[in-house]
Amino acid sequence: MRFWPFLLLLALPALGQGLLLESDLVQTFELAPGEEAVGVLRLRNTGKEPLLLEITLADYREEQGFLPLGEAPRSLGGGGLSPEAGQVLLAPGEARDVAFRVRAPGDLVGTRYAALLLTPAGGSPDGEGAGTQVGLRVVQRYGVLVLVSHGGEPQVVFRGARVGEGRLLLEGVNQGNRHYYPRVSYQVVGPQGVAARGDLGTFLFLPGEPKRLLVPLPSLSPGAYQVVVLLDDGLKAYAVRTRLDVR
Repeated sequence: MRFWPFLLLLALPALGQGLLLESDLVQTFELAPGEEAVGVLRLRNTGKEPLLLEITLADYREEQGFLPLGEAPRSLGGGGLSPEAGQVLLAPGEARDVAFRVRAPGDLVGTRYAALLLTPAGGSPDGEGAGTQVGLRVVQRYGVLVLVSHGGEPQVVFRGARVGEGRLLLEGVNQGNRHYYPRVSYQVVGPQGVAARGDLGTFLFLPGEPKRLLVPLPSLSPGAYQVVVLLDDGLKAYAVRTRLDVR
């Protein structure tokens, strides 16, 4: 899932931010039901001021973003994910490993997940005096998705395709109960052979959730073409073929 980091805009006094997450934005664990494990996130304050970081939990859905914990169908829940601390204070230039604990539900089959939200703690504006200066504060917040899996199977199905603004949009969904995290590449094949190829990167297909892939298309001469998109996580691969008629 190509997510994250994202920017949250608040009407607060300007303040320099220096949060850098040096760990992967997707943390995966393979655990038996009831088994526990400890994960670690590497955090760094690249700013010139101390940075107080708040660590909270949330659920995530592809088309809704972050939600209160327990609102996603395959939520790991509060008992399945817990940070070592709710707040971390980083000195200027300091890097620190912050632990979190995961516990697989007793009935786990497939993948369940939740998110750790890492947000610099914000003060509130000083409301004293008529001359208070209120500006725009840019807060950099990271969301780290934590996935816990046991068995299960992904089942990716593509339901539609359309072309617009020089790109092919593929609409798929993972109908299985386990996540799928493949690398995605593509080829555009025409009468003269391969007209274009490229690597789109890695995409996270969460169980039960939709996913959209955008494939850039080159300028094409009239003719019949096929766009072949390959998804491969090293264990399971899918190939999606879409016919294009260019006139």
